[in-house]
Amino acid sequence: MMSNRRAAAAIAALAMAQGQVANAATESAPCLSEGEVTALVGYALPSVIDGTIKSCKPHLSANGYFATRGNEFLNRYAARKDDNWPMAKTAFLKLGGSKDPKMADMMKNLPDNAVQPFVEAMVSELVSGEIKPQQCTAIERGVRLLSPLPPENTAELVTFVLVLADKPKPGKASSFPICKTAA
Repeated sequence: MMSNRRAAAAIAALAMAQGQVANAATESAPCLSEGEVTALVGYALPSVIDGTIKSCKPHLSANGYFATRGNEFLNRYAARKDDNWPMAKTAFLKLGGSKDPKMADMMKNLPDNAVQPFVEAMVSELVSGEIKPQQCTAIERGVRLLSPLPPENTAELVTFVLVLADKPKPGKASSFPICKTAA
């Protein structure tokens, strides 16, 4: 069991990191490679899926995809979390540590089992708080359409879309700092 001191440190670090992600557009945060984004997405997807299913289940059919296959879908993605964690942690620390290096150092020194539950809870809470009930049918359909893909392909597809969508207006920073690849 994690000590209260470590838990408090992890909560403080994650609160700082959450603020840093939100401020990434205005700070000169280091960029993330596409591989780091893919790992971060791959690691976060189980929490995203879980938060989405919990938010949408009351608004969807008892015979729909989430009700009948949602847990199976979630488990496929959760099985890859450990593979994604090392690079996802690097990306998370880049995003969260750009403003406060001391906090980033503290986070680096915490054991993974102290950091991971908070990252997962933060992602799940962020997702479930953003979903509106009227979006649930479309989200469920999108998940059903993605379901035949292996989890690693879904993470790469999400990264591809993020890279394509990363078109900040002139004079504005990117909202998600993805490194530009050489042409």
